[in-house]
Amino acid sequence: MFDFTDNQLKLQEKIRAFIAESVTPRLDSIDKGECQKEIFKEWCKTGLVCLVAPKAVGGIELDTKSCAIVMEELGYGDVGVATALGANNLGSYPLIIAGTLEQQKQHFGALLQGKYGAFALTEKGAGSDAGAVATTADRKGDEYILNGSKCFITQGGYAIDMESSLIIFASTDRTMGSKGLSAFLVKGGTPGLSVDKVEDKMGIRGSQTVELKIENLHVPVSARIGEEGQGMKIAMKTLDSGRLMVAAQAVGCGQKALDLTIEFAKNHMEGNRPLSRQQAVAFKIAEIEAMVTAARQLVYRGAVLKDSKQPYSHHSAITKLFATETALYAANTAMDIMGTYGYTEDSRIEKVLRDARILTIYEGTNQIQRHVISGGLLRKRK
Repeated sequence: MFDFTDNQLKLQEKIRAFIAESVTPRLDSIDKGECQKEIFKEWCKTGLVCLVAPKAVGGIELDTKSCAIVMEELGYGDVGVATALGANNLGSYPLIIAGTLEQQKQHFGALLQGKYGAFALTEKGAGSDAGAVATTADRKGDEYILNGSKCFITQGGYAIDMESSLIIFASTDRTMGSKGLSAFLVKGGTPGLSVDKVEDKMGIRGSQTVELKIENLHVPVSARIGEEGQGMKIAMKTLDSGRLMVAAQAVGCGQKALDLTIEFAKNHMEGNRPLSRQQAVAFKIAEIEAMVTAARQLVYRGAVLKDSKQPYSHHSAITKLFATETALYAANTAMDIMGTYGYTEDSRIEKVLRDARILTIYEGTNQIQRHVISGGLLRKRK
């Protein structure tokens, strides 16, 4: 079921070559928050600037399985870089779900020129609870006026500076809770939209994370994606797709941790024997291998479900939960096996562990995934 086609194998090799040439030699600089523009410029040359851009607007419109291949390989190279380069896909799903052709042309036209887009849903008081979004969109004649703020927005500053596009979620009716949420396509550089803060993060420093200030931001009614009140539905469908891609990144991250563990265990000597000869260490390696392999199968099963237009929301939550927990466990176990050496920069695993930590948090914390999974099961059994 999960065999790759010749084109998918070529795509995999293409990403591995990009990682080897553009990412791996820069890992130290990436971890200092440097080289983001240079890496993105080189990424654009691959023709993969937006994996999901429809062919109708000049995109390559990759299937979900191919997208997962790309994100797994990027996650292996660097989770921060994967997060940054994946931003254009996350920010595009709302247009694919509910955008008009004109909106798609505006959005993808900018991205396909080599620009970043951004998805702006999260707020300080509305992280896991999107229904608590406090940013408002008041309709005045043929336009909306947006006010509020957004936080933890990936590549948001670049989208503004590049005058690209951002998808901003705001409430058109606060009395309706989540049913009053709407989505808007906003051009970067529009007066009233600015960066309030650039976050200094524990990990994924190969991506930009910003807080946005939205103050009397005027957008035309034609910028609304779908109808008023459809924002929650659009956001949840977007996150269903996005969670599969986070899981794919996590598989790559877990594989990287496993490979570093094997390398260390085979080359580090305890007495006159390599550490890998110790059964306790060998069994941990076997355990990680089993978990990473299972996570990978979940990812590609989810891709098959989505591409065949079968329900996949429940599966997406399971996949995101298991794959990201696997990546974190693999990195943490690798550090345990390496001991004090694992805590040093030379080991490379300390960076993998810092990067892996975010995977269980963004695009829906794993507590939310547990809520989605259990809720679906319990509703079925009433």
